[in-house]
Amino acid sequence: MNRNVLSSNMTLSDAVLGPTATLRAETGPSFAAALCGFLSTTVATTMVMFLLSSV
Repeated sequence: MNRNVLSSNMTLSDAVLGPTATLRAETGPSFAAALCGFLSTTVATTMVMFLLSSV
């Protein structure tokens, strides 16, 4: 049996990094999404404050 030949079900990442390594990272929500949410909430709150002060 030739151990230098890769089997057909191995991926390039398995051959280079090992069978337990994965290339994708498990991450949560991005910083951009958090910043966008913060800015939109700030703008909405400011608009409500101006509308209430004009009554």
